Amino acid sequence: MPASAEHKLRALVDSPLFSGVISITYRGQTLLEHAHGLANREMNVPNCLGTRFATGSISKIFTAACLGRMVDAGLCRFDQPLTDILPTLRPHFAEDMTLASLLSHRSGLGDYIDDDAELPFAGMDTAKLNCPADFLPYVLPAERHPPGAYRYSSAGFILLGLAIEALAGEFFLAAMVRWVFIPAGLICTGFPPLDAPFPGFAPGYLPDGSPNFGHLPRTGGPDGGIVTTVSDLRRFFAVLRDGPFLSPSTREFLFQKTSQINEHAACAHGFKIIDIGGEPWLGHTGSDPGVSARVAFSAEHDSSIIILCNVESVAFEAFRLAREWLGADGRR
Repeated sequence: MPASAEHKLRALVDSPLFSGVISITYRGQTLLEHAHGLANREMNVPNCLGTRFATGSISKIFTAACLGRMVDAGLCRFDQPLTDILPTLRPHFAEDMTLASLLSHRSGLGDYIDDDAELPFAGMDTAKLNCPADFLPYVLPAERHPPGAYRYSSAGFILLGLAIEALAGEFFLAAMVRWVFIPAGLICTGFPPLDAPFPGFAPGYLPDGSPNFGHLPRTGGPDGGIVTTVSDLRRFFAVLRDGPFLSPSTREFLFQKTSQINEHAACAHGFKIIDIGGEPWLGHTGSDPGVSARVAFSAEHDSSIIILCNVESVAFEAFRLAREWLGADGRR
């Protein structure tokens, strides 16, 4: 009899291929929580459930939540043109480029990196990439396409980060603390420098075994690089799901399907929608040199999948097996 998805998943996350943490909760019941591998190979420090990981594009759901709270506060509108907020960008971007079109990857803006490249930030002075404005020289030359169709664009989230700064009147990192991290009760989430190790953090490791220092922007931002933990993500999903963190209308807007990506996934506003057991869950993918992450949560009940790894790719196979396990008969 073939091994079940659950058995394959448990074998994978206890194998040498896996370095990271996994947490699966379904309707309030913890099905699996496990840490494996080394957080810091040089110091022989093991991963644990409280280890902090860089998570690539998981940043995007935090950026979306920040803008949602700003909409609720009356500082902006989702249908507002970007150049209303950032008039200095009028020579570069059309009036039909709205916050909503950037959140949904339908603005027509191309990207400033090749996500399929082995080292997407090669050729950039990553030590000088510390805030959204530092990325503008790479974002402004990005290709332009007719708006309306889904076209994944991290460049668009750099622009959203600039909008957040203008609306908040402070730097992006400070705005995220004030508008998202503190209200959501996130104590281990933030944007520490990613160019050196620090206690409790799992640096990413490239396929050749070397650490990824210098291969990522020094500081994460609106499109990628947020550092977080399993417990903070579970807390974040809880406030996204229910309560006063977002108004019902903003929550509905952010979670609203805008485009179909493939058979199993669609795009909302800053979130991806993943079919799990016939239900639409919200989440995102994170991928950087030495980093792989997949997260998803139900908007209806206390259920989530959180997989954070300090090696490449393995989080995606683990997520595929977790999704198959939760979608099996009897687990829906």
